[in-house]
Amino acid sequence: MPLDPQVEALLAPAPEGFEMTSLPIDVLRKYVRESSTAYPKLDVPLGGVVDRAIPGPGGPLPIRIYTPTGKAPFPIVVYFHGGGWVVGDLDTQDMICRGLCHGASSVVVSVDYRLAPEHQFPAAIEDAQAATLWAAAQAAQIGGDARRLSVAGDSAGANLSAAVALRTRDEGGPDLRAQILIYGSCNYPSERTPSADAFASGPILTDAAIAYFWKQFLANPEVDQNHPWASPARAADHRGLAPAFVASAELDPTRDDGERYAEKLLRAGVPTESRRYPGMPHGFVSWVGLVDQAQRCIDDASAFLRRWNA
Repeated sequence: MPLDPQVEALLAPAPEGFEMTSLPIDVLRKYVRESSTAYPKLDVPLGGVVDRAIPGPGGPLPIRIYTPTGKAPFPIVVYFHGGGWVVGDLDTQDMICRGLCHGASSVVVSVDYRLAPEHQFPAAIEDAQAATLWAAAQAAQIGGDARRLSVAGDSAGANLSAAVALRTRDEGGPDLRAQILIYGSCNYPSERTPSADAFASGPILTDAAIAYFWKQFLANPEVDQNHPWASPARAADHRGLAPAFVASAELDPTRDDGERYAEKLLRAGVPTESRRYPGMPHGFVSWVGLVDQAQRCIDDASAFLRRWNA
């Protein structure tokens, strides 16, 4: 299927052949932040949004807490933003967090984890795990229910969510109700896939960008790529993991890796719902409010969370 017309219109102003990762990191971060926050905030009713910092492995860890309307206690979703572990912050995926908060009637705790290359693997995973443990311990103080705790993320954030799901299973909890994995590869790209070949030049995410982000994230790729926190697909055992919602974009070089992870979870007996969104490139859910399929993905993920939180 060709690129969705709504996405094509949004991408039209970009210069042909533009490769974001050719920019210096500080410029790249500024570019991603400005382009991500160029649209009005997603207009959904919320009970409140507050920024704060919690203790983290590397010092104070910024988070943003989204509270839905209604009566507490609510389910909790700990959210990790995308950006190749290199770019992104509490604002770049604000729209997704608002969508999930409203759609799933859940407190969403968005985490501003440490970024590479200043903080390489496993810093982001350590921050993600710390935030998840904090949300479970402080559930009552944030209007949440620790018994209904989930993790979610897009792209690199989906990989972090999958890693936290492995860690919480292996390290004595907390128990997770669900993991929401939005176009996360969950695997280092050491093998070519049909989608990697078909969409090596994008749209949006390219082979060059994928290689760039992994190079910034892993200090020792030859060794680190096999660590299950970096490549959750390579974990020795996937049995007993939290139920998973796996969203993939049709026109995405990482599509096949993400869908193969869903298949691996299913074979391990993990309740898994895998959905591919036609005509969509990597990153499309950040256009929720502008692209119909982005809203559909939020709706599907929210329905999955509501089902497992019932």
